[in-house]
Amino acid sequence: MKKKKPLISVFVPAYNEEKTIKKCLLALKNQNFPGEYEILVVNNASTDKTGEIVKKMGIKTVFEPQKGVTFALKRGFDTVKSDLIATTDADTVAPKEWLFNIYKAFKRDKNVVVVGGGTIHKPLFPLAFIAQGVINFFGGILFKIFPAYNMAFRRDAYQKAGGVDTSFNFNSDNDLCLRVKKLGKAVFLYHNPITVSSRHYHGIEGIKYSLKGVINAISLMLFGKTPFFEFGDVRE
Repeated sequence: MKKKKPLISVFVPAYNEEKTIKKCLLALKNQNFPGEYEILVVNNASTDKTGEIVKKMGIKTVFEPQKGVTFALKRGFDTVKSDLIATTDADTVAPKEWLFNIYKAFKRDKNVVVVGGGTIHKPLFPLAFIAQGVINFFGGILFKIFPAYNMAFRRDAYQKAGGVDTSFNFNSDNDLCLRVKKLGKAVFLYHNPITVSSRHYHGIEGIKYSLKGVINAISLMLFGKTPFFEFGDVRE
């Protein structure tokens, strides 16, 4: 008997996430979703126990040998089966209604092509609090350019927009949103937040990371390109 196509897919790019991946996947496995959905992990050249943990949890995985979130994103979109595709990161925890809320946003309006949601940084310290506000207000409410840890697309719109542009790495998610939303409506679900690690925002390196992200985002919107490709590997 042919396996039924999932109503929605969610994939997780993961590079050396042995300390966070289990909690992320447990949250995805325990979604309150009234139908079949697919979970995929894109193992992005991990050298730790990420792959072993995913295998033990019985979750589908593919290996992407070229390191870089942009390559992992492309592999994920190319692998999953559904016409609705959500993405999140391995250092996140999704609330139980997260996937269903995304699904409903698409089903309410056939013209919706991209859906994003709110950000909750944890732990919350001053720079992480500022970044959270910027992402939620400017990225979500004002411009509707969403982070890869809380975004979803219609497959046909993703393909018509040209898919992931691998010349971007830092802000490749924002670039994709900007291109896809030209094809229809973008919806920001402020009350569908995902909790994500604030590990990138510590100390001087956190300030550098934040400035690079802001510069990249402005450059992307004004000129269609970004000056910074790498954003650094920070793990728990």
